[in-house]
Amino acid sequence: MSDTLARRLLLVGLLVLGVLLATLTRQSVPSLPGEFSARTAPLFGLSFRLGQNLRASLAAFLDRRDLRAELRRVQTELMQLKQENQRLTLENRRLQAALRVQAGQGLGIAAVAPVIGEDPSGLYQRLFLGVGSAQGLRVGMPVTTPSGLVGIITEVTPNQAVVRTILDPESRVGVRLANTPGRGIAYGAPPRMLRVEIAPEAQVKPGDKVVTGALQGLYPAGITVGTVEQVLPYSPGALKKVLLVRPAVQLSLLEEVQVLKPL
Repeated sequence: MSDTLARRLLLVGLLVLGVLLATLTRQSVPSLPGEFSARTAPLFGLSFRLGQNLRASLAAFLDRRDLRAELRRVQTELMQLKQENQRLTLENRRLQAALRVQAGQGLGIAAVAPVIGEDPSGLYQRLFLGVGSAQGLRVGMPVTTPSGLVGIITEVTPNQAVVRTILDPESRVGVRLANTPGRGIAYGAPPRMLRVEIAPEAQVKPGDKVVTGALQGLYPAGITVGTVEQVLPYSPGALKKVLLVRPAVQLSLLEEVQVLKPL
């Protein structure tokens, strides 16, 4: 107990001694000469300005880095908006095409289908669609575009379908003249034409329009098929007049089609 008290007293004494020494030596502390202060002042000023410049440079660097990050974010959002705009534009175009088909051709639309390929052999004129029975397609559905008739579905798998186009050698389409009496059958005449056999009494000339008729019942009546390019010479006694008709739809350029509900 006495040792502890002694240590405390020693500490108190040292503290009192320190205070006395500080008081006695305050007046004797040397001060820097004025000339020295004047010479060193620019150095301190330069250091101060240097520090300010460094802080400003660091702040500007950080700001530019933030601006670059913001610019990248804005560019990414702009690209996403452009892609969304393209998607909406394409969807709007599809809907408008479907509405034109429905209004002009009279039947409901079963599906809007992308064209994913065509018969590579060249022997047949057939298209492959990227939708099938899973999307409601089935054999016998007419295939069309706002410009005119394409063909009919002949094969279906869950996710694909085959279209026999009107240019196919096996195709048969009941047709009539759009503006004058005359009915007949259009046969595929690949690679680019249709061969139409019509009643010999029909008054027809190049430029006349040909549309689907009621014959054979595969297609709705009134869909544009094509335009008469040539009326072949008629032989006396022939049972049919023969026309060469150019299809209204350029089948090789098709990217998507409208599939109609069956009759």
